[in-house]
Amino acid sequence: MRAKRFFLGIIILILAILLVSTKLEIISFQFKFWTIVLTVLFIFLLVQGMVYRRISQSVFSIALLVILYAKELGIERLGTWTIILAAFLVSAGLSMIFKSFGKNRKWYWNWKHKISSLETDTSEKKIKINESMSSSVRYIKANNLEQVAIDARLASLKVYFDNVQIEGNEANIFINGSLSEIILFFPKEWKISVNINSVLSEVNTAQEEGNVFEKKIYLSGNLNLAELKIKYI
Repeated sequence: MRAKRFFLGIIILILAILLVSTKLEIISFQFKFWTIVLTVLFIFLLVQGMVYRRISQSVFSIALLVILYAKELGIERLGTWTIILAAFLVSAGLSMIFKSFGKNRKWYWNWKHKISSLETDTSEKKIKINESMSSSVRYIKANNLEQVAIDARLASLKVYFDNVQIEGNEANIFINGSLSEIILFFPKEWKISVNINSVLSEVNTAQEEGNVFEKKIYLSGNLNLAELKIKYI
């Protein structure tokens, strides 16, 4: 709690300094209010990531700051997706490097990875999956599934639906993803209908033609700086 108050205090002080500096023209950049707010937020995430030794959080905080100030830095030609992809690669590379030294070394940065099994009883029809700043694999088991809600923020999430029975012939999956990679694994016999609102995101829904579809999945939701992949097993 003390650490949280400390960070919030730092954010408020930085916000005040930037606002006053902009009005007095002490700094050359002309900041808009929301630019200042986002700057403070990303700096907060960066400091938090470094304090708690979270590689991905730190790298993506820097990437978001670079995207926010691409024009001022003269790197607009790189493009948002190039910066995001570079952040993914840097994050993955640093994670492998630091993990190779072992968890007991002081320079090891923690990035939560958990393999969890989400099982439901025969009466359960609606499932919620929430992931934040973690890497997770979920195995869903249900006998009469109707609806799944997935919320992923700064996460890498894999969800397997191969042990699921659907109530009737169709089910709904809603996804809300931000700065995340989401991979869904479905049986080949399921037809996936996708209606995703995406902002600077990528959706890969390739499905083999000629399959005989027994069930239909309606996939909807919102993606912001995220990637959604659908694979069949």
